[in-house]
Parts: sequence; structure tokens; C-alpha cells
Amino acid sequence: MNEPDPATRISYVSWILGQTSSILGIILVVIYGFDLILLQARSIYAQNLGEVGQAAEAWIPPFSPALIGLAIALAGWLAAHLRSLICPVPVLVGAGLNLFALILALIALTY
Repeated sequence: MNEPDPATRISYVSWILGQTSSILGIILVVIYGFDLILLQARSIYAQNLGEVGQAAEAWIPPFSPALIGLAIALAGWLAAHLRSLICPVPVLVGAGLNLFALILALIALTY
């Protein structure tokens, strides 16, 4: 039978890790962006009006999902790098999206 060589298998693993990281990054960016734009803005508006009850229910997005997504992207990059293969694009996209989600969580933490 024709079995793929180990470099092709590693390439598939790296690509799958990149896809996983990208999907997680997209989900986090949408959730954290929604939180920052709508929920945090409502909380800031309530603080300016003096409504203590509305301002107290602010939700701070956790950092751990974005860090897990960055770790998955790093594992995909490392799998390709150890075999001297070209890094698949989804790995870079996933790392970028998860980094953006982490930045959104840090911005939400300051409010």
C-alpha cells in the first residue's frame, strides 16, 4: 500500500492544529469583541450615570482560552519546524486571532 511519508503526516498534524487554533481564535474574538463593544460600554455608560447596580455586573473575559489557542498554534508551528517543513497558513492565522483575543481581554480588564 502507498502510505504517506512521515513528513506528510507531520504536515497534516500541523495543519489540523492550525485549523483548531483558528476556529478557537475566531470564536474568542467574536465573544470578546461582543463583550467589549456592548457589555463593557453599557457598564461604562452606567458608571457615568451613577447607576451602581448596573455598573457592578461587569464580566471580565478569561485569558486562559486565548493562551490555550496560542499554545495550540505554537504546537502546530513546532511540528512543522522540527521537520523543516513550511509552516501552514492556518497556524499563523490562529496565532494572530488568539493574540488579538488576548489583547481584547486585556483591554476589557482595564475598564
